[in-house]
Amino acid sequence: NQDALDLREASEGWGTDETKMAKCIVCRLPETIELTDQIYRRNYGRSLEDQIRGENHTLLGLLTGSMTNFGKFLCYRAMPQAKRDSLLIHKCMAGWGCSDFILMEILSTRTNQELKDAAAAYAEDHDGEDMVERIKSETGGFGKKWYGLWCDTLVEFDRDEREGVQGDPAAVAQELYDAGEGKWMGCDEQPFIDHLCKANDETVAAIVAAYDANENSQKSLFQAVEDKMGGDLEFAVLARIRPKPIFFAYRIYKACKGWGTDEECIGRVIACITKKECELMEAAYQDMYKDEEAPFNNFREVIKSELSGSFLEAIEMMMDTTSPKGHRVQMKHYPVYADQAAKYFADEVKAKHNEGEMRTIGTSDLDGCFQLCGFLDPNDLFICRDYDYGLDPARDKFEAPARAPDLMEETPADLEAAEALIEKLNEVLGDVEGQIATKEGDKSGFEANLHLTCHEFKTTDHLLNQYRSDNVNMLEFCASRDADLVNEAVVGWGTDEAKLIRVLCALSKTQLRRVNEIYTERYGKTLREVTDDELGGFFEGDFKYFMKCCLTPEAELDAELLVESMKGWGTNDTLLCEIICTRSNKELKAAKAIFLEKEGKPLEQWVDGDTSGSYQDFLMACLKADRDESVAFNWKVCETRAEMIHNVLEGTSEYSTLTTFLPRMNVKAIEQMKKKYYEKYGVDIMADIKEKGSGDWQKILLARCYDKPSYYAHALMGAMKGWGTDETALSRIIGRTSKGDLKRIEARFQAMFDGQTLSAAITSEVGGNFKKALLTYLSTEAPGAPEEAPAE
Repeated sequence: NQDALDLREASEGWGTDETKMAKCIVCRLPETIELTDQIYRRNYGRSLEDQIRGENHTLLGLLTGSMTNFGKFLCYRAMPQAKRDSLLIHKCMAGWGCSDFILMEILSTRTNQELKDAAAAYAEDHDGEDMVERIKSETGGFGKKWYGLWCDTLVEFDRDEREGVQGDPAAVAQELYDAGEGKWMGCDEQPFIDHLCKANDETVAAIVAAYDANENSQKSLFQAVEDKMGGDLEFAVLARIRPKPIFFAYRIYKACKGWGTDEECIGRVIACITKKECELMEAAYQDMYKDEEAPFNNFREVIKSELSGSFLEAIEMMMDTTSPKGHRVQMKHYPVYADQAAKYFADEVKAKHNEGEMRTIGTSDLDGCFQLCGFLDPNDLFICRDYDYGLDPARDKFEAPARAPDLMEETPADLEAAEALIEKLNEVLGDVEGQIATKEGDKSGFEANLHLTCHEFKTTDHLLNQYRSDNVNMLEFCASRDADLVNEAVVGWGTDEAKLIRVLCALSKTQLRRVNEIYTERYGKTLREVTDDELGGFFEGDFKYFMKCCLTPEAELDAELLVESMKGWGTNDTLLCEIICTRSNKELKAAKAIFLEKEGKPLEQWVDGDTSGSYQDFLMACLKADRDESVAFNWKVCETRAEMIHNVLEGTSEYSTLTTFLPRMNVKAIEQMKKKYYEKYGVDIMADIKEKGSGDWQKILLARCYDKPSYYAHALMGAMKGWGTDETALSRIIGRTSKGDLKRIEARFQAMFDGQTLSAAITSEVGGNFKKALLTYLSTEAPGAPEEAPAE
């Protein structure tokens, strides 16, 4: 969302913010760009490619339609690979002739499936035209027989993609020697086509190595191809036998060497590879051309010498920055790496398998951490140990059966008794042998399945660890970016309130804390301080108060609200009861500590001075922060408590009696007490409290007897009911509450008030930035919400 918005902002008005645009494209992995493109299409009705094309024409290009190389580079990065390859293949065959270098860049470096996807995209983009047939028609003809055959073989899209070296590389190397370097004149191209076009990368590398080791050869395979072939076929064969990083490094070198610079080639090559492949290409370049004169002996220096402006900045950005996930590996490779880790682990388990240790584990309680032979600490088996779950054992714990001990209690007295005993022993023996055979079968099945089970466990463990690491890194990236966005919103003349709402009100409490830490470190102010300074105005006081409630840590906000409830003339007993009667022991203790630090005297002294009587006694009892927070309860006691509350509400007992039990009563016990109240008196206790409770004691009973979602739903409706709206109550309840708890409050609000949604109620009561902030906080769960607040 935020990337889509940044790209939109970079394109608005006069000129283009090319740096911002480049950051959103070249610093992202392909799957992130694809997602941004989907969001951009949804929000703005254009693809990223279309937007970039419209913003990156030269002055002459405004008349001719041509793009800058910077624009082409971003377009290539923004396009899905299949669409991009389709475009490049069409481009290289458009007009007179065919740009075979571009064609080989694609056909020699893509997988079978990637090429099939490109062919499908080509047909879709060009009225059903067959890409394969078009390539065949463009690459054959006079003087191009062997190159045409090479291309015909490549476009069958059935290259060997099995793992490992296939066939006999030494024999193939000898055949290639005989067909090329070994011939006195000319070259037999067919063996090169037969053996190199469809071999997998490992096999090609093995053939190259075997050729170098061939005692007959005086050259490397690369040199032999350059000497014996020429033109397009030479380039095509070299593109196939060179590893991808070396091939791409070679293309960059050629684009920079000589008169002029082929900037389009540089942009195309780098745009079409991943960040990881770019790293490998740079390393290959450094090794291949280290003996060249400066600047050609250093990849970065040659790029700097040949490019400039936004184009150079974008290339350097691509090379130097990692993705928001903290690495350069695409998600499509995650299963591959997880499978490799799982295979290694499963093989290690198989190697360490031990009969004796297996018996020891099998006779254990089978209750605890998953155990395997040869691993001393079961906790070391998996990376993500805090994501364990219960797993039922495949069989019961082994118990050695009793083997008819009564048969051998005494020695047989005669031959007949001895024969009878032998018969019974043979029966038992047959039974034992049958059980052994069954157990041996179970053991064989278990051992066969163990390898698969361990592979499955480790695959899941590896993937979970990767996703968890990605999530941590993404959150840190978003927090850093959001801190900068807040600064953008407040620097200069005026304040961009819409951006502040979009960024800050979309975040969870945890993420807000991290953004605050980064902002404070980077800009010297807390988020609370900067919003206090920047927000205000006659009509924006409620918005400012809400932002204060959102951005202030919970304990600190509670301490401020407690001061607010008792400062000046009179006491806001609704607010006082809301805090003291609904907070946990931990929350109350934290608020009391901050209150003491800021006001110089204990909270209890303030409460003592602003309240009186049994009401004061109840609040003081709650302030001890020693409420039972277990889930234990006693039905009989709950029934007695229900009777005591009923007597108070009926006027036959004093409210002061409630202080003896209600301040310490746990939530579970209160729920059971409410059930007993209904069973005995046929009415809901909360309805009785609203009807018969009086004054401040009604506030206490509502705060203490409602569960939290119900209490806050009731309080929110109270803030909007009747004439006028209590904006401060809306602000503090919604702003202080976490988004997870707020979802529960929303659901309870709708259930309690005839299906009315909280969003609809807020929309009808407030307006301006205050409304936008409330609705964004209610409805948005991630950084970078759409510009408009979510519809209610």
